[in-house]
Amino acid sequence: MEKHDEARELDAILERLRASTGAGRCTLRIDDEARGWSVQLICAEATRPGVKSLRGEGGINQRASPTVKWMEAHRRNLLQDDLLHDPDPCPPAALMSAYAAKAQMLSPLFDGKGALAGWISAHFTDAPRRISATDEAALDQARREVLALLRLDA
Repeated sequence: MEKHDEARELDAILERLRASTGAGRCTLRIDDEARGWSVQLICAEATRPGVKSLRGEGGINQRASPTVKWMEAHRRNLLQDDLLHDPDPCPPAALMSAYAAKAQMLSPLFDGKGALAGWISAHFTDAPRRISATDEAALDQARREVLALLRLDA
């Protein structure tokens, strides 16, 4: 698959996730030296009209974030219904202040050796919300599609 086709398909996976959950923004961050990707910058994104993009924003040390450390330790999805009232673990402040995230879902992507290679994020920008089992199932489906496309689980 050519690089631009792969990028287009990743964006499409995230758009399906965004549309099915009603998220304002969905992103993919991954460390993949062969593709020239780093978790410091998103490599794919889908946004609802009027929602600020994270493309090109690399000022936050992603690996040092408590939410990323939580995913690495717990090895499962992180679902946060309310980022406005003492979320635990606390996401980067800029995610809430500059990018209007009020709730989020994060899904870790592990490589074939079990290392945390990256993650998918779905940010809800309208208000805190109860994340449903249907929302998490859509996140899990997106994770499976990304892993298969990038062949990370091999």
